[in-house]
Amino acid sequence: MKNKLLLPITAIFLSITTCNASATLKNILSLGYVQSQLKMDSNNVTDTPKGINVKYNYKLMNDWGLFSSFTYNKEKYSFAINDSKGNINYNYYLFSIDPSYHFNECINLYGLIDISSINMKLNSENNSSNIHFNKISNSYSSGLQYNPIAKLAIDASYEYSKLNNIEFGTWVVGLGYRF
Repeated sequence: MKNKLLLPITAIFLSITTCNASATLKNILSLGYVQSQLKMDSNNVTDTPKGINVKYNYKLMNDWGLFSSFTYNKEKYSFAINDSKGNINYNYYLFSIDPSYHFNECINLYGLIDISSINMKLNSENNSSNIHFNKISNSYSSGLQYNPIAKLAIDASYEYSKLNNIEFGTWVVGLGYRF
């Protein structure tokens, strides 16, 4: 029910707000909240990883710009499989620099091909298995920046990474300053 109402409410909001963005404002710096879902072998492990995202968008010429993004989140959770109990700690990083397209002074769309990295440690309580690894992989993301007034940007995006059998789906929502 909530998802069915989200699209009409968003459309109404976008249609009644005026776009006062100035053509001389070429930079957007935004800070966002990150919520991820972690899957291993297509099974949901956790959907509570939270983190932070920083984005910078620079309008180069006409409708094109240069977009950079950095995402970080981490999680620590406990597991119990058969007789084994332990903890898993991971840190997830995503970095990208890609082009963006400005439809008009209000709406910027971007699609990114990124590099992501995961640093994971698995420690069992009985010390029978302690595993530590780092993985690097390609990631993909797309998003939208909306500028309802001259110096404000609202940013929303989705990022996807697959590192061997580990999948990350990450939603980012942020506010930015346009200057």
